[in-house]
Amino acid sequence: MKTTCLFTIFLAIFGMFSCNTPNSSFEVVSFNVRYNNPDDAPNHWDNRKSMVRDYFAEKNPAVIGMQEVLPDQLTDLAGMLDGYDQLSAGREDGENKGEACPVFYRKDIFDYLGGGHFWLSETPERPGSMSWNTDFPRIVTWVKLKSIRTGYPFYVFNTHFSHISEEARSNSACLLLEQIDKIVDREPVVLTGDFNTTRDTETYQCLVGVREDRHQFWDAEMQADETQNGEISYNGFDPDDGGSRIDFVFVNQHFDVVFHSVDEVHEGDVFISDHYPIRAKVTFKPDARKRRDPQ
Repeated sequence: MKTTCLFTIFLAIFGMFSCNTPNSSFEVVSFNVRYNNPDDAPNHWDNRKSMVRDYFAEKNPAVIGMQEVLPDQLTDLAGMLDGYDQLSAGREDGENKGEACPVFYRKDIFDYLGGGHFWLSETPERPGSMSWNTDFPRIVTWVKLKSIRTGYPFYVFNTHFSHISEEARSNSACLLLEQIDKIVDREPVVLTGDFNTTRDTETYQCLVGVREDRHQFWDAEMQADETQNGEISYNGFDPDDGGSRIDFVFVNQHFDVVFHSVDEVHEGDVFISDHYPIRAKVTFKPDARKRRDPQ
């Protein structure tokens, strides 16, 4: 009888502890949607958008960083992503012109605390600015969010590096880190994007290089407890092309990574995009800031 009572008390205490311990894990997706190009048939946007809708309805991530989103696509995405809010700006003018890198976030999970945009150029505050031998302006969109469940604040930065200029990619990586240091103090940061660079480049090494004084970033896949699915992220709408890995989720030292996946979504010859979505489940640890050695 005594043992039974003690066991009952233990279960009650354990239940109270479990109920009061907030869930600090959430999923992040980085996804280049491919701009709406009629010449992509049979993979033009009208043929793919239902696949995009179904994918996000199934996965229901808490945060999505997207790239190559044109205004008409942003309208479609906002309509299909029920329960999300987003921050976005066109890269050409900082308003509605040109491709955007919107950050979507679930309103039932996060409160919006602020956000903004800057350009990957020598004049990052000037909308539409370009530098370093690139043909198009490149934008960064960032938001500061707070978890409703835990009260923990954190930042999300989302971007798309130049596809033609290694000089631009390398300088963009340095500028991006400098801007993050200016905007963020010591808070948690998630960085998503199509970086148009592979792991063997100076650009990638800049992003994950040792930085003793400020924010150090790690490739989420390299830190994940579990990984699954494909190795490439860019498929070029061609399963036989071989592809490459140029899309990433990075985290700073305030996160551990539980799971990472490259989600190979297609239906026959129609692909969700010419890039596969990158998905990571991260755990926010405000009181146990675990650093791991950089890769």
